[in-house]
Amino acid sequence: MKIIVSMTAEGRIVAKTLQGQILAECFFKTEDETVEELWQMGYARLRHTYDDATLEAGTGIEPADLEDIFIESAPPMAQ
Repeated sequence: MKIIVSMTAEGRIVAKTLQGQILAECFFKTEDETVEELWQMGYARLRHTYDDATLEAGTGIEPADLEDIFIESAPPMAQ
């Protein structure tokens, strides 16, 4: 699976499938935050959550920034 991470016109960072389905809203880890602190607060790194996927930087995102992106929230799963 390929996931495109991009910034919307409103400034939101989203992870989408190639078909445009939003998988998650995301955020960047800041320099003063540690990965461990974010994990303790319940946030997961996008790369770890979708470890079988190929992440690709889209509009407004640099490829090197993909390491510092965490999942803010995910849409409810369809039942």
